[in-house]
Amino acid sequence: MSVWLFFALFFSLAGQTEQNGHPIPIGEVEVFFDEPYCVLPECGAWVLNIKWRDKFAENNETLKVKYDIEVLRTEQMKTVHFETINVMADKTSYFHWKWTSPIPLQCTSHLVRLRRYIGHRTGEWMPLYSHKGKDLNAAKTTLYPGEQVFKVGSNITFCCIVGTDEVPLKNDERFEFLIRISNRTYITKPVPFERPEKANILCEVEKSYSGITVFIGYPPDDQNLTCITRDLKSVECHWERGRETHLTGIKQTRYALNGRVCSFGKCVIHAVKNQETNWTLVAENPVGVKTLSDTADPTQRVWLRAPMSNISHVANARNVSLRWSWNEENYATFWMICQVKLSGRIYNTTFSGEGLSSAVLINLQPSVKYTAQVRCGSHEHFYKWGDWSEMTKFSTEEDIPEAVDVWIHYSEQNASVLWKPLNEHQSHGKITEYEITIGDPKRESIKIDKEQLCYNITSGNERSDRIIKVSAKNSAGLSPPSTIIVPSYPDSEVDISYISGGNGGFEMSWEESSYSTCGYVVEWFPTYKKRQCAVEWEKIAECNSGVCNAWNRSGIFKPGVRYTISLYACTKASPKLLKRSEGYATETKPGKVKNLKDVHKGRNIELSWAEVPLEQQNGTIRGYKVIIILPSGSQKIINTTVNKVELGELDPGSYTFYVSAFTSVGNGDYVAHGTNLQNPSDRMIAATIVGCSAATLVFIVITFLCYRKRKWLKKLLYPDIPEPKLAGKWIKKGIYCTQMTEGYIKCEVQEVHSLEHPAISESLHGLDLISSNSKVVPAQHFYQNMSESRADLSYCPVGKLTSIIENPSYNMTIPEPVGVAQISDLTLEMQDDYLPAPNFVQNNFVVKGSDGYKPQSTSSTDAFFDVNASEFMLPKKV
Repeated sequence: MSVWLFFALFFSLAGQTEQNGHPIPIGEVEVFFDEPYCVLPECGAWVLNIKWRDKFAENNETLKVKYDIEVLRTEQMKTVHFETINVMADKTSYFHWKWTSPIPLQCTSHLVRLRRYIGHRTGEWMPLYSHKGKDLNAAKTTLYPGEQVFKVGSNITFCCIVGTDEVPLKNDERFEFLIRISNRTYITKPVPFERPEKANILCEVEKSYSGITVFIGYPPDDQNLTCITRDLKSVECHWERGRETHLTGIKQTRYALNGRVCSFGKCVIHAVKNQETNWTLVAENPVGVKTLSDTADPTQRVWLRAPMSNISHVANARNVSLRWSWNEENYATFWMICQVKLSGRIYNTTFSGEGLSSAVLINLQPSVKYTAQVRCGSHEHFYKWGDWSEMTKFSTEEDIPEAVDVWIHYSEQNASVLWKPLNEHQSHGKITEYEITIGDPKRESIKIDKEQLCYNITSGNERSDRIIKVSAKNSAGLSPPSTIIVPSYPDSEVDISYISGGNGGFEMSWEESSYSTCGYVVEWFPTYKKRQCAVEWEKIAECNSGVCNAWNRSGIFKPGVRYTISLYACTKASPKLLKRSEGYATETKPGKVKNLKDVHKGRNIELSWAEVPLEQQNGTIRGYKVIIILPSGSQKIINTTVNKVELGELDPGSYTFYVSAFTSVGNGDYVAHGTNLQNPSDRMIAATIVGCSAATLVFIVITFLCYRKRKWLKKLLYPDIPEPKLAGKWIKKGIYCTQMTEGYIKCEVQEVHSLEHPAISESLHGLDLISSNSKVVPAQHFYQNMSESRADLSYCPVGKLTSIIENPSYNMTIPEPVGVAQISDLTLEMQDDYLPAPNFVQNNFVVKGSDGYKPQSTSSTDAFFDVNASEFMLPKKV
């Protein structure tokens, strides 16, 4: 039975597909393409649409109908797409099918045909329906898809339409037109675009060319649509831009909020009060669309605007009143909460009220410049803080300074009072000076310049402790006085211990002292580079336990400087010294040793040096390093803790020594010293040569100096003999003898008259005159007489008579004496005691003068005798 029913149904369908012996045709076929979304003059069309009507399906609504659709390129009749589709018949019997082409539809013409399936029976193909391309009547070389925008990740095939007999020339390898799909159309391989870019494509033939630019970007990616109210009567919607599309100009994203065109980031529409409202944002660009939505009650999303810019203020020393206003009328009845930013930090108190417009800030610092800003938000349904107002600036007034931190420092039996400068928050204004009161508070205060931070107080003659008060002063007045007691005599010194530094600082601990009533004070200063006011201190509160580990400081000490650190107990009287230490916070390399020298002892050498000066040690000297360069060139290293080294049994030769001190961080700079060790015999020879050379050099120098100073020496040792002078008012007689032949001498008795003598002729005024009486005697008798009478023969030079009286020579030798007549009555006076003898006497007879002087002989043959002299000398005959 079922078999019969199947055949009956099949034949009935077969009969229905025919009309008057022919199949029912597919009618009203329409082929067209979708207009692309294009903001440029012409874009490629990629989607082909096929619409048709089938009356067979219209008469069989309950049947499933299947169609074959084939797409061909017209000139080559090459199938480019084939697809079978199943559709459900309906009353309208209209069907619509879309196909996306791999190349722009303008590149070439396409044909479309359909056929219907009924059961297992295939119908006939319907006639071909054509969609014409631009290659049929192109007047010039044309490129497709034209100036178009594509999404990143697209694979695009470009086509070039040329003249009938033309072929595209070789181009960029990426955009080369190699595949021919019609008589006038050439296409590229699919070109992938994996990143945003702006690509230029060129198609060139022999006589013409065409170029296009395509843009590769992303679809919109906007996010976080939020709608709020700012003025309590309208709604502002804001959103954020997501990934950059890389599309600009007319290709950039366009926005619409609830159908209203908007610009990016902000759309304003009318608010629906006390009612939940929906907002939809559509973002669209040539390659995509993004839709965002938000739902909220605007009254619960209030974002207040900033107060108006003219915020006023009234400032005192420690508080300020701020006032502001609003430019939105609805804010006057709106309950809000406000916040103040004071000098960049949020003030710790908020302010609230209906239409709030003022606030008072307290606990401010005097004489400080401040800035302030205000912002507010909804008090009932707080959503977010509003915008900050513009910044306003103000300064508080000055107030009296805080008490200064004062300390006393002892140095070489002198005391100095010191105080720390007040910082900006302590001075409460500009410090103009300091005032110090010593002893009696009724005494007039000492004014100290604001730059000075210490005052020297001599304490040697004081018999009692003195109370010192220090106050700082500004325009508001004096600070509370800081008091410290200076004892009449400082505490006795304590033993100085060594303190080790670490991490650039010191750590000190101590046991609790019974002297302490108000804590402790730690004092430190450079040990060797003392200068006034170079003392630092820190006050520490009392300890709660038996042991204090309360002082640990680093980063404030200079490397390589030795510090003295003292611990004092704070008492009701003067501070009590408990402990004193010295040490380096950070050791560095030491300076150079001084006075490096050596002493030779035979074949031994004792090398010694002076220690590094204290201020140059830069750390604790751990020892010394001695490097010895031997004559052979090798070296020997000795480390020692003392400042001398003795080297024994050394070979002769040249030695060089390098010595440096070292601390815990290493050696300092080396000091070099060289010496030459010789054999003992060589040393004696060298010493002899050196001694002789030195003596010779001294002799040469003395000789040279004597030669240069010969005149001075002659004047010193052998002065010139002064000429004799005749005294006034006298008449002198003398014997003048001349040797003659045959043993006789001629003697004349001559008288020398003064210018005042009456015998002087007035015609010879101004000259001394000599009168004479001559006599010839045997020389033998003359000499004998002279010998017996011991007459002193003298030369008497007389001023102006030198032309008449000859000047006899010294060292006279006289011949044997002869008889001479009485001459004892002759007298000749001399001006001084120096009596040179005449030099005409032979036989080496010498007569000394009265002063023991032995005159030298000359060649003169004449002599002049002083008859009154006790001795005389005769010149030796030459």
